[in-house]
Amino acid sequence: MARPAAPPAESPRAARPVDDGEITPERAAIRRYYEASTSRFLRIGGSGQVAAIHRGLWPEGVRDAAEAADQINIRLAELAERLLGRPPARVRDLGCGVGGTLLHLASRWPGTQLDGVTLSAEQVRIAGRLIAERGQTARLRVAQGDFLAPDPGMAPADLVLAIESHVHAPSARAFLKAALQGLAPGGLLVIVDDMLSRPEHDLTPREAARLSTFRRGWHLGHVTDPARLVSEAQALGLEPVAQENLTQLLNLARARDIALRAAGPLADAMGLGRWPLFANMIGGNALTESYRAGTMRYVMAAFQRSAGVP
Repeated sequence: MARPAAPPAESPRAARPVDDGEITPERAAIRRYYEASTSRFLRIGGSGQVAAIHRGLWPEGVRDAAEAADQINIRLAELAERLLGRPPARVRDLGCGVGGTLLHLASRWPGTQLDGVTLSAEQVRIAGRLIAERGQTARLRVAQGDFLAPDPGMAPADLVLAIESHVHAPSARAFLKAALQGLAPGGLLVIVDDMLSRPEHDLTPREAARLSTFRRGWHLGHVTDPARLVSEAQALGLEPVAQENLTQLLNLARARDIALRAAGPLADAMGLGRWPLFANMIGGNALTESYRAGTMRYVMAAFQRSAGVP
């Protein structure tokens, strides 16, 4: 495998840490949700050393939850190598969780500089421990901050990622504008997320209600469909270069998903959504039911910034 071009000498700078008084109530709610939930996600998700809090994929040959959780990392890396023609020199993960994807990429690409940003101080703490344990402190940094307010002094990255995080922006356009600020000319933006199978205005009342429950439970700013995402990206000078529907690789028949078909609506009816545990159950069940109904898709989409985009 070719080695990446040498990155700039300066260390990656991260967005300035924020507290609840400096961000909108919506962003503060997202932060509190992950502060309270991250350790539980890692404990019950089964990702182990992969340290993932994103969904697992189950193609033929995958044996357990840890391998399933690593599938997104593998597919994303292969896509980046193919589209860039080489490993990237610098990677930035927007909404990076505890840095699991960055750790995978650091192991795969030994010459790459990597940094991530998350609203959650708890995720930064866990990421710092994992990075130190795996000897990656020289090349990998996770910092607390808001990816909607990137530091203009950060070195541009030629690969920017957002795995199940772009929906926490108030709109697709708001996310894309923020991501574009840190993307180098010719660089690649890869988004992996839950997306509508058709425009929101085409949903039935029942489907729209389920979408609203999903957004409320998981503190989402928006949920888009792939065509709308592509349109918004093109308007900003980002050219779509790849898109893959990964929905068929999800496992929607886990015991906990079956249990949530009863527990999620019950928790919602009892008004328990103010607590993160129950909010996760409520939103998670609404999402799974939307997948079963064909309303939602799990999509990986890649966009490239042309050299002439200011």
